[in-house]
Amino acid sequence: MPHDERDPGEGRERPGTEGAPPAPDGSGERAAAGGGSGLPVRPEGPGAPPEAAAGDAIPPPDGADWTGAEAGESGRPRSRGVRPFTLVLVLLLVLVAVVGTDIPRHRVVDHVSQGLPPVVQPTGRLETAFRHARAASVRIEGRCGPRYGSEAIGIGTGFFVRADGLVLTAYHVVDAATQGAPCPVHYVAVTARHADLPLTLVGFDAYHDLAVLRAAVTGEVPFVKLARALPRPGAEVVAVGDSRDQFLQARAGKVTRLGVHASRPDFADNTIEMTNSLAPGDSGGPVVDAAGAAVGVVSYISFDPGAMRSSSFVPPFLRGVQLPAGYASYAVPVTADSTLVKAIEGGERRDVPVLGFAWRPGFDYVPGSSDVFLGPRAGVIVWQVQPGGPAAAAGLRGYRERREVNAHGVAVSVPQADVITAIDGAPTPTFYDLQALVREKHIGEQVTLSVERGDSLVHLKLRLGAQRTVFAP
Repeated sequence: MPHDERDPGEGRERPGTEGAPPAPDGSGERAAAGGGSGLPVRPEGPGAPPEAAAGDAIPPPDGADWTGAEAGESGRPRSRGVRPFTLVLVLLLVLVAVVGTDIPRHRVVDHVSQGLPPVVQPTGRLETAFRHARAASVRIEGRCGPRYGSEAIGIGTGFFVRADGLVLTAYHVVDAATQGAPCPVHYVAVTARHADLPLTLVGFDAYHDLAVLRAAVTGEVPFVKLARALPRPGAEVVAVGDSRDQFLQARAGKVTRLGVHASRPDFADNTIEMTNSLAPGDSGGPVVDAAGAAVGVVSYISFDPGAMRSSSFVPPFLRGVQLPAGYASYAVPVTADSTLVKAIEGGERRDVPVLGFAWRPGFDYVPGSSDVFLGPRAGVIVWQVQPGGPAAAAGLRGYRERREVNAHGVAVSVPQADVITAIDGAPTPTFYDLQALVREKHIGEQVTLSVERGDSLVHLKLRLGAQRTVFAP
């Protein structure tokens, strides 16, 4: 999942409007993204943009604009609540460290190894429910082509929801194309009996972080039924996952809230909050109740659950439920009558709009606080422009360095980059502000970007693209 994962460890820390490394909001280890731009003025040498911190959730190649859509995929504005990390590491659960308001201006570093609570094992009826769910669960591996061998470059979890081999998982688990994968990726389901089954994508909803795949089965397989109703706060649930170098193991806990909205626009809305100790690799796994029915799909985790708001909050003193203070995990709710699940089972592909550029943590420009001068206005520094995408067609320019000799006769590299200061007149001081605004629009909609180029302000018109299409390998 995005550590912002969009998975507990990978949390569809998935970027929003532009492609970019997983944002520091929910990844396993996050880099601070507030304040200065982090752009160096390097003496001698070409230099390159600072590397993203290891473990950070990686937004679409644009930083948040990783929105691609294959032919026929549809897009629509989402009802805003705002998503998490899901800082998303490819095929992993994203961890989200959410701080402050809906679009956090400052982010902190959280180390997964220091913050995850111990795993709780299920007992009684919950243990029985886990064993049933495990038999129907799969480890999902993203593998490179034959040229690279069969080693997995990313893992997640999923589960059969029909005897004919339909698999439900978190979308960010099977979205390597927009995560900057280093090779062509194909997906394989490893069953509880250790059989490898090739997977093909049937449908998905990038907004709600759900995907349905078809496994190449030769007969009927065990499956998990979807619950008829969601659990109430205080109910015991158990998730099946592949984190911690374990294979399809249990992580028990309790439901604390329903209808939770994350503090990032690239995380799923209306999620179930739980105490289960989830981590990268658990994304996409089933969350089942004591009756063995699936009530959710693992999506992301947060180290600041207090910053999450809920549309259906029930005061804890009425339920005897203590809300988590320093850690919580989140799952996308699923039920037997879910129109969303039925839609993607039927092949619907609901993508998100993107501009077509990559962003990276630290590339929010604040005049006077940044290491270099890129103009008088605050905004989002463009790192890389995706070839053939809307941003490229509109003439947006990415980060580059110009060699020159300073007054002391020393050769230095001077950073240059476009800075997006507004979209359709609405200010975009940070990448997440920009991402949130883009997510409210439609694929194919025309927008106007206000772009700072040194002392000049230019206005570029472009039509938003679909993430999977724009960032297709």
